[in-house]
Amino acid sequence: MVFFGIDISKLTFDVSALIETKACHKKFANTETGFKEFKQWIKTFESEHYFCMEATGIYGVCLAQYLIQQNYKTIVANPFIIKSYSRMQMNRNKTDKADSFCIASYCKNLYLEENIDANLYKPKSKYYQQLQSLVTRLEQVKLLKNQEVNHLESSLDKTVVKIITQSIGSLDRQIKAIKTAIKKCVKKDETLRKHVQLLVTIKGIGDLTAWSILAYLGDISLFLTSAQVASFVGLNPCVETSGTSINKTSLSKSGNKRLRKALYMPAIVAKKHNPILAEFYDRLIKKGKPKKIAICAVMRKLLVLSFGVLKSETAFNPNYLKEKASQY
Repeated sequence: MVFFGIDISKLTFDVSALIETKACHKKFANTETGFKEFKQWIKTFESEHYFCMEATGIYGVCLAQYLIQQNYKTIVANPFIIKSYSRMQMNRNKTDKADSFCIASYCKNLYLEENIDANLYKPKSKYYQQLQSLVTRLEQVKLLKNQEVNHLESSLDKTVVKIITQSIGSLDRQIKAIKTAIKKCVKKDETLRKHVQLLVTIKGIGDLTAWSILAYLGDISLFLTSAQVASFVGLNPCVETSGTSINKTSLSKSGNKRLRKALYMPAIVAKKHNPILAEFYDRLIKKGKPKKIAICAVMRKLLVLSFGVLKSETAFNPNYLKEKASQY
């Protein structure tokens, strides 16, 4: 039995092949050519294969799909479960090679616990992958537009102003085209369409935010609790203390920064127009919390509510707690 642990990055991926207590390592390009080279390396191992990688968003989707197409048994694990496993193993090294070995060890542990088949990756539809690519591109084009707007404000030469204005117009057309493509993508997939409809029942979340949540959060089945989701996005509190030093609490910011960014403006809207979150925000302010901290708390609340409606597949009910309390 061979257990392959894969550590994904933007340009490359490291693989550790674990056979009993021995392991060998190799690095490949995160491209189609790299996938084919990886397949040739796999063929040098005659035993049955299991593959495991972390859910790292868009960087690992193509490889996961490739492995599934080759009929390889593949697991896409929650990165925080892998992190917890690594701590339990008291791993001190933090390198791509060490991480891939840890993932391979986790895969082997699942097998020994006879729990590996229940964790096998079930690929989402092609429309889900398309949504991830389109939402990422939409953010990129918006960033380019903001840069051009800043350049326009600081430009005095008429010719330069004309060129920048034309560039902004072109970017606006791209943004419009991408949004149209996203709407068509969502419309073609029943699950995506249903999830968007569920998310927008939360006041403060519109289509744009719903698209970002679905694209950046990934497979919702990988998360068991709202706390895991908050940690994945980096909206969980991180406490720093040492001896008699004053405790310092801040956001961990160790998760998906794109989704944190996507939740900021919805949180601003929600604290004004969502009665539940407005009350929540005001309560924090009255306790003396800084506005920035209160906004981050609202962002986390929006994320938790989003996780709730997606996990339960039930539209948001602002009177849920009151109705539940009335039953007792």
